[in-house]
Amino acid sequence: MTSITDIMRRLLLILICLYCQTIYGQFGIIADKDGFVNVRNSPDISNNIIDTLTNGQIVFCLEAEGEWRPTDYDFSRQRKSGYIHNSRVKFIEDFDKIPYDNLTDSTLRFRMDSTRLIVTKKRFNPRNVILQYHKGDDSKNEMSYLEKINGKEIWGTDGTMPINQYGQITLIFGKERVNLPIDNLFEPNLDNTKVNFDRENKTIYISASNSDGAGGYEVLWIIENGKFKERITTVGF
Repeated sequence: MTSITDIMRRLLLILICLYCQTIYGQFGIIADKDGFVNVRNSPDISNNIIDTLTNGQIVFCLEAEGEWRPTDYDFSRQRKSGYIHNSRVKFIEDFDKIPYDNLTDSTLRFRMDSTRLIVTKKRFNPRNVILQYHKGDDSKNEMSYLEKINGKEIWGTDGTMPINQYGQITLIFGKERVNLPIDNLFEPNLDNTKVNFDRENKTIYISASNSDGAGGYEVLWIIENGKFKERITTVGF
């Protein structure tokens, strides 16, 4: 017999899926002539400043509400959100786009001059990892779910066993190779992967919208002057 908790969980997943289909989010960089921007708790100029961001900081913005953007700007477990003015952010997708030259079910390749990017995915093999489950309370009709893999937070599933994972993400500059970190990222969508190049600052941004529904997430890799700088992961919209 299906419990009320199971029914509510399924309804919540459906609502999340519908909600996610109507919202568009993207990564951006704070860029203000004053060197910083104020974060506000509402989309207007009043006495509502809650934080300050400096130029160069990565943010994740949703669709504009007039002149303002709902924005996530701290990607730790204590994620922070607020509103910033639309004119104070430079979006990653506005930089030069590096086109892909090959896409299959398991491989994606980009090329620009002597720079190449190879992205692959493969089937997830649970026998090669350590699975950690959260045990539900039967007395409260709580379901057990997969909580961590190899001791790390899972991106791409909503407590279920992953089907696919990244195989590799390798950036090649002539004879130099940079292997980007892909641990704990599951259900990659190769056709939702983009590469942008900031020529002025010699920075490559690789972004992807992975999985879907309640498991959806956004990931951004930053490569600066041929060196891996950081990976940012946040809940997808």
